[in-house]
Amino acid sequence: MPDCVTIRVPATSANLGCMFDCGALALSLYLDVRVTLRGSREIAVQYRGETPERIASGADNLIARTLSDTLQGWGVKRGFDLEIDNQIPVGVGLGSSAAAIVAALSASHWLANRDLPDQEIISMGSRLEGHPDNVAAAWEGGFTLAVQADGRVLAFSCPVSESLQFALVVPDYAVATENARAMLPATYSRADAVHNLQRAAAVAAQFFAGRTDFRRELFDDRWHQPYRVGLVPGLKEVLGFSHPEILGLCLSGAGPAILAFVRGDARPAVEAIQALLGQQGVPSRAFALAADNRGAKSWSQPSCR
Repeated sequence: MPDCVTIRVPATSANLGCMFDCGALALSLYLDVRVTLRGSREIAVQYRGETPERIASGADNLIARTLSDTLQGWGVKRGFDLEIDNQIPVGVGLGSSAAAIVAALSASHWLANRDLPDQEIISMGSRLEGHPDNVAAAWEGGFTLAVQADGRVLAFSCPVSESLQFALVVPDYAVATENARAMLPATYSRADAVHNLQRAAAVAAQFFAGRTDFRRELFDDRWHQPYRVGLVPGLKEVLGFSHPEILGLCLSGAGPAILAFVRGDARPAVEAIQALLGQQGVPSRAFALAADNRGAKSWSQPSCR
């Protein structure tokens, strides 16, 4: 049983327009965690990175709390030093809480010397976090579909072509997921259900076939984005924006981050979207990203080399 582990978990973008609560991408922004067991029961947390004002710095930190509860449940009753380096903005729809929980579970299974199959860690993470699409993509990497069945989560993933890039624009405010959920209707019409199902199937087929010739209309959602426009100033204008290199636009998760699928270099598209938001009075940060095809299961190490 190692005394120290290092874990890397990618950010994730879920929903992808028409793939509400089932599809997600892993992206090249990372949460890096180093855990060193102590001889005592004390827990110490050191945090560096994005939005520190939104992160608890003691034993109630989400990673620390999940790690402690999981280790104790598996019979490891020791404290630890937790070092966190985080590139993932918090509260903007990039799976920061899923990354935290996946990091804690991954570290726990190494430190407790416990076998943890893919389906088990994804199912455990989904029960704790509530979003199986984010958890599955964070663990598996690439493009991932998540299906809930009989208390388990079945995940199906594939790598994303390096030729497909992503423009990510993050407004300078957060949206609570529970507030975004509260905007959604309780039921949908058959026409809206069929509309999204057709597009979700087509997007999944494109990814699993290794194709990158996406079309804008595949991201035309009727389930969540129209209802969240009021929470995300500038979203309506961005979703209607046209750029020669943009293959698709969508809200990332519950927002307010916005993701664009881009042919080739993502930087011009990033700058164009950021400028459009600026015209709506919305300051933002921009990232030109690739998909992460490794996922936490391939990045994590049972040592602190």
